[in-house]
Amino acid sequence: MQWILLFCLSLPVMAQVSVLSVADEDKHSHKEDFWHTFEYYIIPTEGASSKCQATRVAKNWFATAAHCVVPRCDKGCTLKLDLLEQPVSCLIKAEHTAKKPIIFAHPKYDNSLTVPVGHDFALFKMDLSVLPATYYIRPTEEEPRIVLISRAAFQNFLAQHPAARREFNRALRPELPPLLVFDNVTKRIDRKLSVVSIFDGKRDILQNPYPTDYVKQLGFAYTQNFGVKKGMSGSGVMTNTGELAGIISAFMGEKNKEKQYFMFAVFNKELTDFMEEVMGSDYYKIDRKDSFPNYVVRSPKNHQNIIDIVRTLNQPQSNKSTK
Repeated sequence: MQWILLFCLSLPVMAQVSVLSVADEDKHSHKEDFWHTFEYYIIPTEGASSKCQATRVAKNWFATAAHCVVPRCDKGCTLKLDLLEQPVSCLIKAEHTAKKPIIFAHPKYDNSLTVPVGHDFALFKMDLSVLPATYYIRPTEEEPRIVLISRAAFQNFLAQHPAARREFNRALRPELPPLLVFDNVTKRIDRKLSVVSIFDGKRDILQNPYPTDYVKQLGFAYTQNFGVKKGMSGSGVMTNTGELAGIISAFMGEKNKEKQYFMFAVFNKELTDFMEEVMGSDYYKIDRKDSFPNYVVRSPKNHQNIIDIVRTLNQPQSNKSTK
């Protein structure tokens, strides 16, 4: 059996919920619920540009996948965050350098592994209120080029389009999701999950109809792929009750067969310890909820099949060649 792994590369007080209202259960079923999530572009000092997605977790902090920025930003890069789903949009730009880093990848992320999903996590820091902005008109069939416009023209567009103005304000000051924090115990996630797909500003919601399990031996959660594709890495995996359960990492499937697994890093102790170290006091401003007992149930599977697959794929190349 041959398997392939495809990474989706570019081109403060604990709380628990015991009673859920209908409104709570409908969270993150519409694209308007995802204004904390953005697509962004990575322009390395050396090498080709790419795009990924990121979820805002605190005032000036965004979570994404480590493979989006490692090794692309090892020698410096520029990040450009796209704010709107509109014909006219705004790019917020930030520079990452060795002397002034804004990107922080999990120290255990290993780019040489075939399946580094458990530590495929990074943070970057951007203050949207003070960083340089570029305003532009999106390409169309009639005008396939990006057309830059002035700040005054952008403000005039917002003034003439109230929906765009509301969207812009929500992008600057979104409702931030609480983190769903997992114990190191294999469990099935007892919530419906969804993700947002953003390409050229267009947002689509993908909802997961399959069961999802967190596997302690692997350090990540997986489910059958429900449409996650290249370019969506770094986006948040959201529960239908509004919690951020993890960050999109990769999908994996049998070669020449339709069935694929979608895998994502979850907020277990390794990830939250890293966030606390990097973010400092900002970490304690994030609302966090324990997954146990209200968000998980016993998993009916032993997951040995996927454990064996991942361990085989992560063996050193010399060992793989002898099998």
